[in-house]
Amino acid sequence: GGGHKDFHTKQTSDTLGGGHKDHHTKQTSDTLGGGHKDFHTRYIQDSFSLKMSAPSNLTVVKDSLNRTMQDYALIHGLVYADKDLTGDPSRCTQCPVAMLPFKMPAEPFHHAVKLSPMWNKLVDKVSRDLPWLYSTLDAVLAVDPFTRKLVEVCKEVHEEGLKQQIYLGIHRSDYMLHEVAGEDPRFLQVELNTISSSMAAHAVNAASLHSFLLGRYSSESSDVSAALKDHFQLGESSDLSEQLPPNAALLQIPAAIAKAHSVSGCAPGAVVVMVVQGPERNFADQRFLDFNLWENHKVPMVRKTFTELAEEASIDPATGRLKLKSGVEVSVVYYRAGYAPEDYPTDVEWNARLMLEKSAAIKCPSVAYQLVGAKKVQQALARPGAVERFLEPSESELLRTCFAGLWGLGPGEDDKEIMDKVMADPTLYVMKPQREGGGYNFYGQDVATKLKELSFEERGAYILMQRILPKSQAAILTRMGVPTVGECVSEFGFFACFVGDATTTHLSEHGGHLVRSKLEGVDEGGVAAGYAVISSPFLMK
Repeated sequence: GGGHKDFHTKQTSDTLGGGHKDHHTKQTSDTLGGGHKDFHTRYIQDSFSLKMSAPSNLTVVKDSLNRTMQDYALIHGLVYADKDLTGDPSRCTQCPVAMLPFKMPAEPFHHAVKLSPMWNKLVDKVSRDLPWLYSTLDAVLAVDPFTRKLVEVCKEVHEEGLKQQIYLGIHRSDYMLHEVAGEDPRFLQVELNTISSSMAAHAVNAASLHSFLLGRYSSESSDVSAALKDHFQLGESSDLSEQLPPNAALLQIPAAIAKAHSVSGCAPGAVVVMVVQGPERNFADQRFLDFNLWENHKVPMVRKTFTELAEEASIDPATGRLKLKSGVEVSVVYYRAGYAPEDYPTDVEWNARLMLEKSAAIKCPSVAYQLVGAKKVQQALARPGAVERFLEPSESELLRTCFAGLWGLGPGEDDKEIMDKVMADPTLYVMKPQREGGGYNFYGQDVATKLKELSFEERGAYILMQRILPKSQAAILTRMGVPTVGECVSEFGFFACFVGDATTTHLSEHGGHLVRSKLEGVDEGGVAAGYAVISSPFLMK
């Protein structure tokens, strides 16, 4: 899920989807995004139709390898639960996945990997500077009840005294390649996901699929081999190891959870709780982490909803430890839910969240970490001197290389100039609220329309971001066993794992990567809602 969030394809002033949640079921499942979160398919575009031309070389690949790809995907866990489980609760369908990896230049990829520990440090530093965090979000609170409630939870927890100073972060920084004439391509950040950053397992398994297909079928004498060599510019004896970078997300993320478990101070036999949304189509992405955590670290994980935790969990008044009804202690609370208002339909769920935050269990994320992921914080950090408040000058300079243009709106912001620019050409901007999960952003002419509807105070709940301009390329997208060839754009997510408190860092590492691709020019309601897929990077030399 997650992980968080909108697949911001400014290529056409729209989105490739929510960072979290499953393919367009953001209220019940957790991601093609992520995330977090639903890999939302709103791709509103006013000027052109879908680019679904089928280059002959990829058509050969599509027709020849589809059955093999489907079998590999199903056998290796690239699956969703079926929408209809009547009569067979084990029924699954193929996860939306690209048949081949997505080509990109190598230098931006390696640069983004280097940034991961810096994002860890920045999130942790900002989360512990509560006066700055609260003042940054102040203009949002009057018009955003969800963010206001999270701030209220954070204040109550810290006013009573934080029982656990160690935080676990599993973040994902999402980028798109900005490719304009006369400039080297570079990543610009779409958003930073700090809660329910999902699709790590599917990303790893998609990379394995691509490694198998390219390794197996590019080395023989056939039309498929010739097509693959042409598309990826392969020689007769190409070494793919440097062009298909290893993805360690299924090792790094469980290792980070295990590290947090080991430093939690809990008694032997403690468990990790994954907070889930209930019936979950994207179960496999979550379960791979669960099973890996036990198989490699012998740390047990249990799955609970907020409603179940309200009934089954409590805080030991003597120790502050979170315990389940059975008496078992909870070492770590790992949220794969809790990033959207729909996760808190009643006070029962909010009270459960407050209880978890007040306990001595390590949270992933803490409510403060979640607030750092708000769009308003992203925009505020882009201001001159803001990142430098928290990081060394050299670190700040590196992070700023990936900042897109960001502007605040409403109270506390001088927004007249940017408003005039938006009205002159709204296709150059995307307007975002504080929400996670996708489906809430505005693109193209809708930006100007929405701004005209909002009062000055209501504008404070949104930020503006520049449009990012990626180039499209031909790709093969598969969903429910059906392959489609067309022009696509992609968003690239880089996981980062952190365990530490204000003085000691127990772990801070790059945590793997994720690629999500979708057809260029998808209108809202066009081409099966949610047609976005998991992919992997192919690094061009």
